[in-house]
Amino acid sequence: MAEQRSIAVIGGGVIGVSCALMLAREGHRVTVIEEGRIGHGCSWGNGAQYNAGSSFPMAHPGVLWHALRWLADTKGPVRLAPRELPRTLPWLIRFLRTGRPKAWKAAYTALHALNAPCAGLYRDMLGNTDWRRVFRPSGALHVWRDASPGALDAMVDSLRARHDVAFERLNAEQLHDLEPALSDNYRRGIFFPDSGHVTSPLALVEGLMDRAAAIGVSIRTAQVEAIEPGTEGVTLQTNTGPHRCDIVVIAAGIASRDFARCLGVSLSLASERGYHITVPGISGVISRPVTDAASAFVATPLNEGLRIVGIAEFDAPDAPRDAAQSNKLQACARAMLPDIPINQVTDWMGVRPSTPDSLPIIGPHPKHAAILFATGHGHMGISGAPMTATIICDLVAGRTPRISWAPYRVR
Repeated sequence: MAEQRSIAVIGGGVIGVSCALMLAREGHRVTVIEEGRIGHGCSWGNGAQYNAGSSFPMAHPGVLWHALRWLADTKGPVRLAPRELPRTLPWLIRFLRTGRPKAWKAAYTALHALNAPCAGLYRDMLGNTDWRRVFRPSGALHVWRDASPGALDAMVDSLRARHDVAFERLNAEQLHDLEPALSDNYRRGIFFPDSGHVTSPLALVEGLMDRAAAIGVSIRTAQVEAIEPGTEGVTLQTNTGPHRCDIVVIAAGIASRDFARCLGVSLSLASERGYHITVPGISGVISRPVTDAASAFVATPLNEGLRIVGIAEFDAPDAPRDAAQSNKLQACARAMLPDIPINQVTDWMGVRPSTPDSLPIIGPHPKHAAILFATGHGHMGISGAPMTATIICDLVAGRTPRISWAPYRVR
């Protein structure tokens, strides 16, 4: 067992709670500090799927032309607010560099290593009963309207095969046998049998937190205003008073960018705002997550209804929500599943902390070993949380991490 430490985890989403649970299992005294409700940030609003086979960085060879088309299309899945351009431009340049084949392949390798073991790690964290209550290992599906794969598809297939990802290409007939409610406009697909989804992202985080609380993890409802490293630990100044600890793990989503800046580090995190709509009462229309690969949106059946997730909106975290984005998602839902009734929807907007290479930031502050970051998971928080927590535990204990953490270092 590692030397027992007092550890504060800033952030009560799936990343922070996973870190808290695994650190507590190693005997540390852990407090989760969250200004809102546990599991109610981006962890609540995500697409609810895990899919190691699609752990590709957002940037890919040829992404520049896709991005230009999307930005020029007011009905497309990407929007860049002009006022955010000065802050986002350096991120965009790094993003385009990731689209170079060598960088793209390296980023995929690192994402696959981080995300592929997630289902098994969650089973260990939750136990079999709770795992089966939340997880649905029914596979995942990617679909296209064009009939023929392109050059990029062949490169993607090659990378998946090299990393032993199970997948099956489907023609139109096979696709509609698997998901009969899909539009006839879809001509081909890929099925990932080892993937799946959770029936409720909130239930996942709450289940992890319940396990953590049962072994002594406490929750402090507070807003962290400053992080002050010292010679014998770290002091967090909060709106409810100071909190002293030996180690702090910053898992605060996009707010991690501001904490890092105050600590002299510039994290390459963009404020990528995502939207979802949920249509109650029709979750059974599909049996698994379905991703429209060309239009970059996902439909997932949840306990509360059918959730449609998409949109990459680069704007300030506190900018007003754009109602037009939810309207786009309703149009996407009707295009994918033309016979579903959309009479009532709930909608949501949250801020994803996105890195230009899609690799999260995991590891210690360059000058303060008692401050660790676990942030920047973008679209893949559910998939990346367990291995992120494993790496954090190994670093705290002074062990060599289970996988190389070099690709995720603070950068």
